[in-house]
Amino acid sequence: MLSETVWNDAFARAQLVAEEQEIPLVDVLEQTQEDRPPLHWRMEAQASRSDRLGLGETAMEEEGEIALYLTMRVGRISTPDALTCCTAMSVAFRAQWASVQPWPEGLFYDGQSLYPPDSDTTGNWISMSLMIRYRYQDRLTGA
Repeated sequence: MLSETVWNDAFARAQLVAEEQEIPLVDVLEQTQEDRPPLHWRMEAQASRSDRLGLGETAMEEEGEIALYLTMRVGRISTPDALTCCTAMSVAFRAQWASVQPWPEGLFYDGQSLYPPDSDTTGNWISMSLMIRYRYQDRLTGA
């Protein structure tokens, strides 16, 4: 299950990069598709899982993926420019920035994958996908 700590940290990092690029970061739960700008970032949580580190342990580990999509109307941006945007976003999850709070204790961003748009996609919209794997270790809290 995705924790608030992971979501909030990833969203803060993505928001910083998006603001520097002057490309809006859209919260898909707050903005309808019709109202989205012709070039924007959107962030989604992909599959995640969590479990105790061992039987009787009070520590848990969560792992999963954060997906960042550079979404654009067809013809809005060139491939080299889109790759530059994705590289900058990637760096925010690979290195500490002075302008961003330190990684929360127990949060680790691991590998990343970039999926270019499918040239056979039809329609008006196309996306370049950056997938960021993470691990997060925390203490279980009682209900």
